[in-house]
Amino acid sequence: MDKSLVLITGASGFIGSYLISYLLDLDYQVIGLTRNKHQKKMHPNLEWVEEFSEINRSQIDYVINLAGESIGQGRWTEKRKEELKQSRIKTTKNLYEYLKKNNIFPKTIISGSAVGFYGIDQMEKWSDVSNENASPQSIFMSELCQQWEAVTAQYPEQKTKIIRLGVVFGRKGGILPQMLLPIRLNLIGKIGSGKQPCVWIHIQDVLRSIVFLMTTETSQSIFNVVAPEKVCQASFVSTSANILKRKPFITLPSFIMKLILGEQSQLILNGQYVKPKALQDAGFEFKYPTLKQALKDLLEN
Repeated sequence: MDKSLVLITGASGFIGSYLISYLLDLDYQVIGLTRNKHQKKMHPNLEWVEEFSEINRSQIDYVINLAGESIGQGRWTEKRKEELKQSRIKTTKNLYEYLKKNNIFPKTIISGSAVGFYGIDQMEKWSDVSNENASPQSIFMSELCQQWEAVTAQYPEQKTKIIRLGVVFGRKGGILPQMLLPIRLNLIGKIGSGKQPCVWIHIQDVLRSIVFLMTTETSQSIFNVVAPEKVCQASFVSTSANILKRKPFITLPSFIMKLILGEQSQLILNGQYVKPKALQDAGFEFKYPTLKQALKDLLEN
């Protein structure tokens, strides 16, 4: 029996690198699309390409579209905003055009997005919890996700599921090491009020949810891929400090983050609580549903 073939865009990124290893362990055949020529994993069931035109296949079973530069890196100048948009929108459009041109119809396409779709709480009360039906906003982080997702709607003939990801915690790469550094150094703990949402998910639950959505028939097409536990920034600090046996004592005022990062400070100081309603309704079970479980696995093992 032939192995199922999965095409991954953004394959050398943080999630993509984990996903390739995960799928290979499950005996999938993988094509990784990346412009990064360095540190490419080698495996007999893995093929690397830099352009869609290099793919010589008449059929692809699944596509995971993870292309996009990191939204947290680099100050949000107008130039940087345009780079963030094009790295997502252009690659996604090129993907669908490639599939259309070659009459390839995967069983499922999983296309990335983020919980930034739901924007921020202007009143900073954070009393609401957003499910997949919550409305977007007219701010950059939300508009970026809206425009990214809108590309998939132009190709209704392709069966697409959109995943709105929270902050992904993993051992290698990602933002977790940066978040933990001031805590490890016993310096900065709470940032601003500390009441702002910390919407996260363990990398293993990201990988498991992607395969779950690849292979499971669902009535929904949009899924919040976030842990079910409601956690604020101060709770993240206290939980991680307890595991690391640290006592960070400095509170970083909001105005300093706004001064340093400008509009980009919204990623740290604001946001919305988000619930994985559609994912749980579909029957997905989290391996790491609580922050304590996730951080103990990542920091102690």
